[in-house]
Amino acid sequence: MSDATAAPLDQPQPVTRELSPRALLTGALLGILLTPANVYAGLKIGWSFNMSIIALLVSYGLWHRLGRRLQQPGWTLHESNINQTVASAAASIVSGGLVAPIPAYTLLTGQQLPTLPLMGWVFAVSFLGIWVAWYLRPLLLADASLKFPEGLATLEALRQVYASGAEALARLRVLLGALALSAAVKLVDTFAWALPRAAPSPALERLTFSFDPSLLLLGFGGIIGLRVGLSLLLGTLLAWAGVAPWLLASGVADLPADASGPQYGFLVQWLLWPGVSLMVSATLASLAVRLITLPRGERQRRG
Repeated sequence: MSDATAAPLDQPQPVTRELSPRALLTGALLGILLTPANVYAGLKIGWSFNMSIIALLVSYGLWHRLGRRLQQPGWTLHESNINQTVASAAASIVSGGLVAPIPAYTLLTGQQLPTLPLMGWVFAVSFLGIWVAWYLRPLLLADASLKFPEGLATLEALRQVYASGAEALARLRVLLGALALSAAVKLVDTFAWALPRAAPSPALERLTFSFDPSLLLLGFGGIIGLRVGLSLLLGTLLAWAGVAPWLLASGVADLPADASGPQYGFLVQWLLWPGVSLMVSATLASLAVRLITLPRGERQRRG
């Protein structure tokens, strides 16, 4: 969009250079680079990210310098928002099955899906998700009580990048410093020497307990907050420190005679269904409550 003249203060101010070609292209290129990283995170810890903050920082740093050299207009806040939206949409393609169903199919059959059928599957699932999300948007998105941890973190980063003052610059340095630290730790652990990891007892190792320092999990815990993090920790202790030892001690679950090391694959066969039942029941109950209460609240608001 071209720059508009200043509008009166009592009228909405115009948005300049929002849906620009460079914002779309930069977001698409960053999405191509960040999608494999998102797949890795999903396979590593079972949780994927939208990669918005990384795309935001990289694009700002790139165009802040490149734009000056090419004598291009400044990289605006709204262009950054479009860029991170495109990049996160590309990185979120892992929701099409690249983290759960496709790896499960490979583990069960020992085969990999051919490229064209896999592309068709991901496209179909992604399109179905967009179509369903369009109708669920008033119910699940247009709700001020929902926190959206990653969205709020992206908004805060976007504000700090374009804010003025020493505090904003300090917070931006913290973000970039954390990014550099995480990358350096991973490079050292991979190519230089392995970081020390506590060796658990055979009984704890059989129950998959070990100490593995990972900045990936620390960063994710910082985003989701204390309540969700404690809920995940409670579920872990309940399942793997409570139910799993009872299954083995009572003889309900008998390990194979040649079993050694972590027995996650064997024990998860017993722990999967209670966990899935809790998740599905809680989700359906929450959705049902919203379906019942939303029309009543909407009528009261309009009235």
